[in-house]
Amino acid sequence: MTTEEGSIFSISALAAKDIAPLKALAKVAKDKETIEHNLLDAMPNQTREDKDAKNQQGIKVKSLGNETRKLELEADPDDTENFVMQLDLAIETWSMAVNELKEAAVRYNDDKYLKRTEESLKIIEKFKKGKEEYQKNEKTVNQLRKELDIPAN
Repeated sequence: MTTEEGSIFSISALAAKDIAPLKALAKVAKDKETIEHNLLDAMPNQTREDKDAKNQQGIKVKSLGNETRKLELEADPDDTENFVMQLDLAIETWSMAVNELKEAAVRYNDDKYLKRTEESLKIIEKFKKGKEEYQKNEKTVNQLRKELDIPAN
């Protein structure tokens, strides 16, 4: 159920680019998705018919989820709500990579892993600095997404 197919959520607010109605619309879509997801979770999974019905409900929930996400990004293209979480995840991921690189440097007795570790630590510091700048309102999410190369998904 996409916007092109005449979605139940497509209204003139999308064309008008008025953010408040878009945010409200995204909330309604998210609530509908949650209701449908709860129905999916409650469905039996015993017989072939149950499984087919549950599969169809799963497809419906996925479609609603995709549509909801499109509306959320339409209302907030920078995905401000999830930015700090994405930064934290990037920091955590790079930190795990640093640990693995340090282990590889010891295991293989190779300095190229230490060099990669240093590069990774610089990236982590860049992300931490960006997070701090955001929290102090020194830079916008849009600026930081460009600087840190973190796309809104």
